[in-house]
Order: sequence, then structure tokens, then C-alpha cells
Amino acid sequence: MDWVGHLVDIAHWGLGMDRTGSVEIDGVGEYLPSGLYDSAPRYRIDTKYANGIEMVVAGGHDDIEGGVKWIGEDGWVSTWDETDAHPRSLLSEKFSPNEISLHPLDTRGGHTRNFLDCVKSRATTIAPSEVGHRSASVGHLGQISMLLGRKIRFNPETEEIIGDATATRMLGNAMRSPWHL
Repeated sequence: MDWVGHLVDIAHWGLGMDRTGSVEIDGVGEYLPSGLYDSAPRYRIDTKYANGIEMVVAGGHDDIEGGVKWIGEDGWVSTWDETDAHPRSLLSEKFSPNEISLHPLDTRGGHTRNFLDCVKSRATTIAPSEVGHRSASVGHLGQISMLLGRKIRFNPETEEIIGDATATRMLGNAMRSPWHL
């Protein structure tokens, strides 16, 4: 799953899609024939959302930049080690109160401090568990698509794979008796 939980989280955050997920996932991965790792060191996952937005999640490609890049009608903005944009004037844009903006994170305590503060105040954390789940789901579904070698369709509302019993079985492992849900 590489950096998918972190980077898809940032992409979803910037798109205002923290609590939804892909409706189509088409992944291709190159797995090593043997060795210690069973994950694909080189992969590409093309995802599509219900609103038509498309996202690429990739790793192991020399020609693909790391980080997150949003591409819009007026240019692009990217972030990894530092934030960049084209045109650079996009970096000085001011946000109105109704637009998506990121919460400031106390650099002295980061997510740990935010979590502890929210335990005390009962506020929602910057990174709630459902948001993390939705971000990681892109990687899990991409892995299923790569292993099966085909596109899968997904309903993010019900969290079910549509019309593919084999892919559905790959969403989890069978529980050992007497455990059940």
C-alpha cells in the first residue's frame, strides 16, 4: 500500500471527498516472482469518483512525481517535500470562508497533540478514523484490482464491490470458528 493512506488522505482532503470513495478502480502492478515482499514495487491505480473526478495512484515509476498534484482549469498545485504550482500565483490565492481549507496543525505536537486535545474537548480530530479508512480503501481496492487483473466497480455508500463475487471475497478473510460477525 506504500504511501497510499497518507497521500490519498491529502488528495481527498483537498478535493472535499474525505467521506466517500472511488466507484471504479483499475490497477496494474508488477509483482516480484519470489522474495520477501508480496506487494508490487511498481504499480498504477486509476480511480474514478461518482462526481467524475479521476485520480491516479502510482509508485515505482521514474517518470511520475511523488506527492499529490491537483490539476484544474487554471493550472496545478502539488505538494510533497514542498508546495509548488503553475502558475505560481495560485500559491497566493485567498480562500473564502465557504471553500475547502486545511486545518492548521500544531507542529510541536502534530497529530498526537491534536488527538489528545480532541479527547479532552470532544472535538473531531484533523484525521478522523473514517477518513483514514476511506483513504486506505483506495489502496485495498487497487490491490484487489491488480491481483485480479481487471477493473472493479465499488459502491462507497454501502462499501460493496458491485457484480464481482471473487473481488468481494477478497475484501476480507474468513473467520475461524467460533468467531463470526
